[in-house]
Amino acid sequence: MNGAIAYDSLIAAPPGTVLVGRKVIAFDEIDSTNIYALDHCEDGLVIVADRQTAGRGRLGRTWHSAPGLGLWFTVALEGHLEGLSFAAALAVRDALAPRVALKIKWPNDLLCHGKKICGILVEHRAGRTALGIGLNVHHTAEDFPAELRAKAGSLESELGGTWDRAEVLRAILTELDRSIILLRGGGLVEVHRTWAQACAMAGRIIRCNGVEGRVLEIEGRGALVVDAADGRHLIFSGDLEFLDGH
Repeated sequence: MNGAIAYDSLIAAPPGTVLVGRKVIAFDEIDSTNIYALDHCEDGLVIVADRQTAGRGRLGRTWHSAPGLGLWFTVALEGHLEGLSFAAALAVRDALAPRVALKIKWPNDLLCHGKKICGILVEHRAGRTALGIGLNVHHTAEDFPAELRAKAGSLESELGGTWDRAEVLRAILTELDRSIILLRGGGLVEVHRTWAQACAMAGRIIRCNGVEGRVLEIEGRGALVVDAADGRHLIFSGDLEFLDGH
């Protein structure tokens, strides 16, 4: 892991936040911002990296985090906070809402024009939580591995225009601060309801983890309740495929 990097704009805490970003540290290269957060937990600490050598996504996958192209950061939190992944997806969506209407794909991927531009990974260890977020900003199609080009995009590749990573980071941290404070204040029901509505899963015909059927609802823990030929199933995570053509 190398020392702190020179782009001071990414190290500056967003104005007006109470918890998230009270301290921000940045690295030019690190193995994983989530690993650092779990090793050096300080409530509200934000770790930003220009490049990760061992970035991780959901389901044990590698997250490609090349230098100069995206935002790779983690918020460290003390304790376990139910609904954090729901709140994080909403925070990213709302932070970017002035410029783009992102879709939340259950459970917490952010899509632009049907392509994934942001992933979220929440990890826990010994009473500590790492909320990792990877957002593709400046990527072109050629910046992604060939097998991902049909599914992955970035703010710039999908929307064009100029995107300042420091401004985007501050906007997301501001929304995360509001959302996490809401959760800690007992706002889980509100956050869950808003997130479930944004996922828009009720009535969809899906295939996930070998189960095919119609989604009845998203229950309180975030699992899909699926009515399949052999009965009802709860699906907490997995690769989701839509079979109803829309």
